[in-house]
Amino acid sequence: MTSKAHRSLATSPFLWDLRWRMKRIEPSYYLKPLLPLWCTESGSSFMVVDWGIFIIGGLVNGKPTSNVTMFDCFEHAWYKIPPMKMARAFASANVIDGKIYVFGGCGDDVDSSNWAEVYNPRTYTWDFLCVPTTTRPKNIKQSAVIGKKKVYVVDEDRQIFSFSPSKLPPMFVSCGKTDSKPGDRDDWCLIGGFLFSRGARGTILWCLPEEFDWKEVKGLEELQQQQLVEYDITKLSTNYASNIVIFWNAGATESLELWSAEISLTQIEASQGLEIRGKIEWSGSVYKLDYPLSESNRVKVLFAASVFA
Repeated sequence: MTSKAHRSLATSPFLWDLRWRMKRIEPSYYLKPLLPLWCTESGSSFMVVDWGIFIIGGLVNGKPTSNVTMFDCFEHAWYKIPPMKMARAFASANVIDGKIYVFGGCGDDVDSSNWAEVYNPRTYTWDFLCVPTTTRPKNIKQSAVIGKKKVYVVDEDRQIFSFSPSKLPPMFVSCGKTDSKPGDRDDWCLIGGFLFSRGARGTILWCLPEEFDWKEVKGLEELQQQQLVEYDITKLSTNYASNIVIFWNAGATESLELWSAEISLTQIEASQGLEIRGKIEWSGSVYKLDYPLSESNRVKVLFAASVFA
């Protein structure tokens, strides 16, 4: 509908770069199958930096890898990133001030000089971060950046630690608290000063970062009863509107579908204290396969995030 010159201008990366610098970018939510060339078996860490999704480490042929790749959400293309100095799987990764901090994933017997490392996207370099062995968590299970400058983590003993790269020497500090509920709650995300995660049987949990006393988000009983109790939530994340986005498997005897829902949140002062209620803003099928749903036949969502592109 336009001339070739105008079309090439509209699709030019220079125009997109100008929009990025002018903060005139548009939020998008990506659901994209990974090509086998870029996949690991499991254990990769995923991070969003600017308009790219980084896939860090993981298992290849049962062994940890140092490989790092990036999916450019503007060009819809994959790029190889300089590998880490250490091979890692099931590591904890977080973004602070545009840098990627990766902790652990290389065994508990490594020394303090190579247990953690930092990637600077502007210089394309990895550097080790010396974290004293006596202060670091044991096998980090979950982590989240709170207040943009501090990382909170829970280790395998349910102990809570915080880490701030601005403090020297860099070390993890025990918060003197334990996670209120046993078991792994995956997919931490921070919305409006509250932490959210997915719980068992289709529930969504929330807590204050200072307390880690998890409570259930109310108001989602109908969705849980209809679709989530049997299959459970497979991935939880947040979008640009500060709403929760969840994914789950569903289907009949002849097909398998990946469903998604967007949930807005409201704080309510109840008689028993603060309560958070959820409202389904949208739900529907986002991916379909002509295979029946079974325990061995499901769509696995590795990572979900809102990316400006």
